[in-house]
Amino acid sequence: MDELSKDNLLRSWKEISAYLGCDIRTCHRWEDKRGLPVHRAEGGETKSPVFAYRDELDAWFRDTFRDGNHAKDKAAKGKPWLKWAAAGTAVLVLAGAFLLSRAGGTRRQPADFAIDGSFFVVLDKQKRELWRFDTKLEGLMPENFFRGEFQSLSHDTGNAFPSIVIRDINGDGDTEVLFAPKNKSEITGQGRLYCFDRNGKKTWWFDAGRELECGGKVFSPDYRIPGFVCHDLNGDGRLEILVFAYQRPDWPCQMAVLDSSGGKVGEFWNAGYLSYLAFTDLDGDGREELIVVGVNNEYKGGCLAVFDTRRISGASPQTGEYACQEYEPGSELYYLTVPYTDVSAAMGFVVQGLNYAFITGNDRISATYGSGLYYEFDFGLACAQVYPGHSYETLHSEMVKEGKLTSVLNAEYFRKYREGVRYWNGSAWTSEPSKCTR
Repeated sequence: MDELSKDNLLRSWKEISAYLGCDIRTCHRWEDKRGLPVHRAEGGETKSPVFAYRDELDAWFRDTFRDGNHAKDKAAKGKPWLKWAAAGTAVLVLAGAFLLSRAGGTRRQPADFAIDGSFFVVLDKQKRELWRFDTKLEGLMPENFFRGEFQSLSHDTGNAFPSIVIRDINGDGDTEVLFAPKNKSEITGQGRLYCFDRNGKKTWWFDAGRELECGGKVFSPDYRIPGFVCHDLNGDGRLEILVFAYQRPDWPCQMAVLDSSGGKVGEFWNAGYLSYLAFTDLDGDGREELIVVGVNNEYKGGCLAVFDTRRISGASPQTGEYACQEYEPGSELYYLTVPYTDVSAAMGFVVQGLNYAFITGNDRISATYGSGLYYEFDFGLACAQVYPGHSYETLHSEMVKEGKLTSVLNAEYFRKYREGVRYWNGSAWTSEPSKCTR
């Protein structure tokens, strides 16, 4: 056994080319044209250190250069690559293998991840490391934290939005990796979303937020991305990315819409955090609408907005210190608020809003107010009912016992909150379900 064969790992282009029996330039060409399975550290930059695995190279060669003469050469010399160019009869086989490679047959695709200190490590299905990216963040959150924010929306975790998604974003047959780092400071280093290709090369990144003036106050561009959602918003087969970002420590919230190449194609600004979303066809036209819920700081209570997914722009309807003059009125189809409750006030919350929404089996939008009060809306956004969950009943009872509340949870109590829903019609607030008209 020679020196290069002692383990499965090859640590440089020199070792890789020696193992394959060709020069480094040929290796570069094979990587570019035929999917040679070479990996890069440090986020996949062009000049980053490379490494490869012998077993992957063997499998790649077998699939790419299938020819009986090559098999005989390998048995005789142990290095079938030395005569690969002379095998003219392998042209058709090479072409077929190349197509298989392009279809993903020999490509190791990202499928999982790990956290190693400040490094974000990407793994394949067999949990083998493909590449790693150094976030250079102190106190990067541990792996078990990111597990709760992996791939899809999760109402069971403290944050509903994913911060890691591994999917084919642009429809090219290869898997991309989207990652929004988070560290323990919760203030700095959390405002960027990265997109990597399957080899770990950064294909684009998005920096959330900007300096913003609202009501005469200037908010700094210090934003935190709690997460993002990938969804085909325009039906073209590629995924758009909805990125949610909050100004720290204040309230402006950005919902940015990125295309699969990272270009910003829309954004909406809300005077308070947006916390959850749902998609459904409300009007029966065959296209999904986007429903987002959160809090509106000016009105202290929850908000719910509905958008045509092809047009997301502007800002929420605000006045005074909450109005951002540089933005046009929002493009939302509906914007409504639900009242701030006496339970929220008794518990000391300055504001509290809607933190969850889903579509029920009887075509209702069910939205949960922070303390456990449930609102149900029909698809015309009329409020059908308001009722308490067990947590709301418990909190209310505790506040009564402590002398902080005197209200009674009866029909009149819930009628008041149902009738307290307000709708923006484009120029004024109304108690009747209304679309935003301009």
